[in-house]
Amino acid sequence: MRKKILIKFGGEIVENEKSLENLALSLAKLFADGHQIILVHGGGPLATALSKRLNIEPKMVGGRRVTCKETLEVMKMTLPGIINSNILAMLKKHKLPAVAVSAISFINASLRPPKRVSGSNNEVVDFGFVGDIKSVDPALINFYLEKKLIPVISPLCADDKGNILNINADTVATATAEALEVDSLVMVTQVGGIFEDIKNPSSKMTLLSMSEASKKIAEGIISGGMIPKVEECNKLFEKQLSAVHIVGVNSPDDIANEIAHPGSVGTTIVKK
Repeated sequence: MRKKILIKFGGEIVENEKSLENLALSLAKLFADGHQIILVHGGGPLATALSKRLNIEPKMVGGRRVTCKETLEVMKMTLPGIINSNILAMLKKHKLPAVAVSAISFINASLRPPKRVSGSNNEVVDFGFVGDIKSVDPALINFYLEKKLIPVISPLCADDKGNILNINADTVATATAEALEVDSLVMVTQVGGIFEDIKNPSSKMTLLSMSEASKKIAEGIISGGMIPKVEECNKLFEKQLSAVHIVGVNSPDDIANEIAHPGSVGTTIVKK
């Protein structure tokens, strides 16, 4: 049965050539089986490294980047530029028909007002040039899917006045997944799951309910960039999905195996 699968991955996957190669090989298998694939990528580590080279000190709150004017320029260079290009090149190597897409083209956003978020210690945070998603038009992505292409989406968005805004890639991924009514959402990370103790590989949690995940956030067990991944899952549980997969790409079979057998490779978050 053909599925519509959205896969989100971060810049740490792109920077690791072996991980990116395994991801491409995973996609090749899914694509050969007739599945429709949508990719959404982040770019945190590379953006942070470039910011430091430019003497711009990165600031993160609850796994979310505070985006000043200079940081926004860094994001414009890294996300649709360096990172998206490197992904497309790897997919081309494996004969996969990919196309670059900016979320500016199909997502309408508005400037995020100062707000409290998980991980901010209850402080109100001004995130700067960061957006909140107002609407998603799935027509463009569906057009590419009908043409048997793989959209590779970079997560910068814009408001209706043409102001570019940075949005967390996990947020873009879940909003896009909702609008496209995908069958599966996969979050690919370098660590490959959620752990009771990140230093102990045997402490990986295979199945986790949303209520349990929220408790782990409150306890500080789930922290940093994993927070927005987990919190965004809840929006999809209110809609069409019953599970979200968090998995690594240590082998080309990891993604397909995790989708077929939830919790067998990574961590599967379920509604209840």
